[in-house]
Amino acid sequence: MLKIGMCDDNLESLQVVAKFLEAEIIEQELDAEITLITSSQKEIFDAIYNNKLDILFLDIDFKANGKNGIDFAKDLREINRTFYLIFLSAHQRYVHLSFIVKVYDYLFKPINREIIEDLVHRLKKDYSHDKNVFLRLTKWKSIKMDSILYIERIGNKSCVITETNEEMTTKSLDTLLEELSSNFKRCHRSYIVNTEKILGIDRKKGIILLPNCNSCSINNQFKT
Repeated sequence: MLKIGMCDDNLESLQVVAKFLEAEIIEQELDAEITLITSSQKEIFDAIYNNKLDILFLDIDFKANGKNGIDFAKDLREINRTFYLIFLSAHQRYVHLSFIVKVYDYLFKPINREIIEDLVHRLKKDYSHDKNVFLRLTKWKSIKMDSILYIERIGNKSCVITETNEEMTTKSLDTLLEELSSNFKRCHRSYIVNTEKILGIDRKKGIILLPNCNSCSINNQFKT
């Protein structure tokens, strides 16, 4: 599921946009939910840093309550290049600057239902085209493949480990391996590893070294 954050120092106007967005998510059956509505840039920064948002609606003019939206977006792109960024603004003068921070769309205020309807339609289309970016864990939950370090079989379930979180799924390792992209390899009867995350291999200890002091087991036949 795509997780959406919204940030504007005018929460009243943001709530209006959020209602339009929620209605269109339901109407168009987009696999998404709004998880954060705030005026705090710090809350947004923490959420992006911890990979808790896939889409961000961001105001540009924060007046005295934070950085200009363009400058703040530059900070966010330093830590996360993959989330969808959608600017909200009453001004056209920032449009050309928005491209330097990989903007998905630039919505002019006031924002109506028709604008959001078109946006959600495009998001759904792009999401469906890029489904290989996401691994579906359950009917209601998906996770970005590039955030996964490894997957471990625990009993009759599988535990998906990222740098910041763990998620359980009832899918077997064999099923997951069919759904994952080609950079995921079976490295042990109980483990699948994301080869793009490997920092090193300790053959003597039989482990693969991964970011944030993570590791998983390896068998003798495994080759990167």
